[in-house]
Parts: sequence; C-alpha cells; structure tokens
Amino acid sequence: MKCWDAEAKNRPNAKELYHILKKLEEKEHKDDEIRSQMEEYDKIRKRKLKNRSNGNKSEGIKTYTQAIYASRLLNFKNLPEPINSSDFSSFQFNSDLIEINQEGNDLNDES
Repeated sequence: MKCWDAEAKNRPNAKELYHILKKLEEKEHKDDEIRSQMEEYDKIRKRKLKNRSNGNKSEGIKTYTQAIYASRLLNFKNLPEPINSSDFSSFQFNSDLIEINQEGNDLNDES
C-alpha cells in the first residue's frame, strides 16, 4: 500500500489521504454492525470533546515538583534501513489517535 511505503516521497500527502478517506466514507456501508459501532464511537468522542471543553483541562494532569524536564538528543545511529513490509496482517491501527480537523483547512479543494 502506498501509505506504508518506506520512502516518504512515495506516500500520499494529507489532502490525498483526506480524499481517499472521504471516498470510503461515501461508499455504501454493507455491514450495519460496523456502521453502528462507528456511530457509537462518534457519539462518545463528541461527548468527551464537549466535556473537555466544559471542564478544567488541567484536572487530569499531574505535575511533580521534584521532576526534571529536559530535552535530550536520542541516538538513532543504529536504526535499520527502512523497508517495505509485505506482511500487512501485523499492522495495528488505533483510530483513537486520529482526528481530522477540517476547520481552517481547505481539504475539499481538488487542486
């Protein structure tokens, strides 16, 4: 798949991904169970976003006065060369990490 290509220049950009995902969304959903799960997920996500904006955003954040926060360089000299994987079954996708923010972005522009 193009998205998993080891070469970054061969991967689709954000606009291309948006259009691919939009086409998938517009297709007829044949599996009602998956569709209902997606709708339930959307309800939960919207409720969490609403609660986050209504409540104190720093409520769940713990800080430690004794902690030392510092940037440091990481040693990436021993990384293997990137390769394209043919085993897509080992790929795991976490949709909770993806939120598409369309505000301020002109993703519908075909140019």
